[in-house]
Amino acid sequence: MITLRPKLLSACIAATLFVAAPRAVAQQAPPQPADQAPPAAAPSEYDSSATQLDTVTVTARGVSESLQSIPIPITAVSAETIEEKGFEDVRDIAAFTPGFSFRSAFGRSFDRPVIRGMSNIQGEPNASFFIDGIFVDGDISGYGLESLDRVEVIRGPQSAAFGRRTFSGAVNFITKRPGTNQGGKLTVGGGNHGQYKYVGSYSNTAADGAVGYDLSFVHRGNDSIFYNPISGTKDLGGNETTGMMGSLVWSATNNLELLGRVMFQKTDDEFYPISRLGADAANCYLPEYTGATLPGAGFPISSTRRRGYFCGTLKTPENFPINTPSLAAAGYPAGNKNRKLRTSLVANYYFPNNWLLTSTSAYNETESKVATDQDYSGIRGFGGAFETFGKSQTTDYSQDLRVTTDLEKPVYATFGAYYYHLSGGPGYSGDLAGFGLVPGVTSPPPVANPTNPQGSTVNKALYGFVNWEINDQWTASLEGRYAKDELTKAAVDTRSIVIAGVPTIVSRPYSLSNSLTSFTPRVTLGYQWRDNIHVFGLASKGTKPGGFNLDIQRADFTDESRDELIARGFDTFDEETAWNYELGIKSSWDEGRLLLNTSVFWIDWTNQQLTEGGPARLVNGQYFNTSYTSNIGESRIRGLELESQWAFAPGWLATMSYAYTDAEIRKFFSQGQADLICEQAFCLPDSPEGSSAGKMLPRVPKNKAAVGLLYEGQMANGWSWMANGDVSYEGKRWDIANLANTGASTTANFRFGLSPNDSWRVTAYVNNAFNDNTAEDITRYLDPEAFIAVPAVPPATGLQVTNRTDFAVSAPRPRMYGVEISYKF
Repeated sequence: MITLRPKLLSACIAATLFVAAPRAVAQQAPPQPADQAPPAAAPSEYDSSATQLDTVTVTARGVSESLQSIPIPITAVSAETIEEKGFEDVRDIAAFTPGFSFRSAFGRSFDRPVIRGMSNIQGEPNASFFIDGIFVDGDISGYGLESLDRVEVIRGPQSAAFGRRTFSGAVNFITKRPGTNQGGKLTVGGGNHGQYKYVGSYSNTAADGAVGYDLSFVHRGNDSIFYNPISGTKDLGGNETTGMMGSLVWSATNNLELLGRVMFQKTDDEFYPISRLGADAANCYLPEYTGATLPGAGFPISSTRRRGYFCGTLKTPENFPINTPSLAAAGYPAGNKNRKLRTSLVANYYFPNNWLLTSTSAYNETESKVATDQDYSGIRGFGGAFETFGKSQTTDYSQDLRVTTDLEKPVYATFGAYYYHLSGGPGYSGDLAGFGLVPGVTSPPPVANPTNPQGSTVNKALYGFVNWEINDQWTASLEGRYAKDELTKAAVDTRSIVIAGVPTIVSRPYSLSNSLTSFTPRVTLGYQWRDNIHVFGLASKGTKPGGFNLDIQRADFTDESRDELIARGFDTFDEETAWNYELGIKSSWDEGRLLLNTSVFWIDWTNQQLTEGGPARLVNGQYFNTSYTSNIGESRIRGLELESQWAFAPGWLATMSYAYTDAEIRKFFSQGQADLICEQAFCLPDSPEGSSAGKMLPRVPKNKAAVGLLYEGQMANGWSWMANGDVSYEGKRWDIANLANTGASTTANFRFGLSPNDSWRVTAYVNNAFNDNTAEDITRYLDPEAFIAVPAVPPATGLQVTNRTDFAVSAPRPRMYGVEISYKF
């Protein structure tokens, strides 16, 4: 039986009911079709004569509903909030949202969002991103917020409503409806570290109102920020984004409306600031050397499997030695280059009985080029084998058909069918093994091995949502989604490896397939206790598909090593499952000037996907260690979320959010954990030493908070001005062993704007004003130079060659300041 802690529930209720007797607020608007919803009003959308905060509308369940009445925890961030606070990307949205942490060890790539403590290290992210309700494959951190109407962050499993990979939540970026805000706007800006920004948009409608359109573009970025002692210059941390979007809405008849969107974006990022500490920095669980070395290799021998660890807070390095010169000399400059094309067409047909048929079609293309120094240090491990490059391409298309019944009825519903197809395209991969940088000596060019992965991810689903307005106080809803994932992978893995001093090409073909089905329900019950207090409870199930560990198919692994990894179960990983139970209260006070929403939740999580290391022998006799996705067992998460907006005086708005997340592993046995604390020669993974039960899930801040204060006023000469300050706090985030952590971070951002009239505005800003240098992220790693021979784990005998444990630390962005000038016409 699932129960919530009495103290936690009491805190939730007390936080909401501390005000005196309630007063009536503005009546909530009835539900509307999602595609006809008016733009969401932000809590900050008000003027000095406003008597209450405006109603916020959201479309998380496929219809437009009031934020204060929908029985789901949602944070809605409007275009006005984005502009006033200077938000640029999803990282700013996360800082503003309770229970949402977005940190990246690898720049604007390999996004790993954490919502409600449901973290992942490898495998697909646990939360998914959408643009206008369309699933986004790949990374989202390079996507700007300039053309948006709002962002909706829906916390908790959303598999019933949004589908695959919304295990912990969904983030929906909703663009502006074409022709909604007629006119144009231009923004030009610049700042330290070579910041630049050029943004423009124009919107209009035809004379008869049947056609509306929007056009927009953005070009922004910054120069290199971080010093690299290997190149002797700053060549890390620079980035550039260029994007264009056009959208058109056409009311073809009284019953038929068509809405099309096309957007193109490219990003060009330098290598991210990251550095390894080195095995010698380990300060706990050190190897116990025997004084002997491995015959023929010279590696030191330890009497236990301990390889050293780091206990405590990892500090951000002062510089970042990355082999950018070798990659540039080889013709593959270090960094990430991405090209994305996104297109969609929405057709709405309105029946005379007020039913609505909606068809949403989407087609997307992505191309990525990556060049990486994977040992995160100045060494050239294995003669350049860690300096890798590659190109990959994906194409996906989807079709959604949805019917919505009459929303004026006490019982209304939506039901539909969904199809999604993702496939890869031709590319290449390679490394700089054998590519030298000796002056006067010409090295052979690195080999770019062609890749053409065959296979696809196909998702088919049937879904439905029924809402029953039982009476003036009670509402109930039932949602469900039946989905099937069909996964296939087939390719020839090709690697270049130095064998006996000779660069050699090795290949291995593979063909894999798997099929997974799931049913994900959600049940909600809402109660309008008073005019200003809405109480709700829900239970929802989420699933995240399993997949393949393709690294074990590497061509440079020996057949014996590959077979051993398969025998250990590393070839695939299973589906994850979570049940979320929640109680929440949404309330409005002080005649609509104060909003206060809070919820408590409990998540039971099984088959969680985290990482486990495994060594493999290469065909040249050397050893290679990497991590594989594995189902670690079971976890339990419980927490509290609170957010509030308060227009406490004319022109003033205060915002606050807080999240407490207690994320605990309940069941997980691993060889890595056993190796770490075992005091004998070895301990098996199913021994007490191999258990991680009781530890916190990695990368989860237990406490997270943000406060903001905005003032909009007018001077005696008629000029208007605004000042905004935001401070966000995120507690320390631990590694899987709960020994190393990032430390807690506090970031402060300030903006000041001045407008002589309705057309012009000049804004000055400073982000990370106090230059907080807490590690952006930490990654448990291996030192490629520090080999060690340790006792093998039965049934193997003798000694096993592996590497000392290491950590890589990523740096946050430093203090950034500048000025923007905007003109509306």
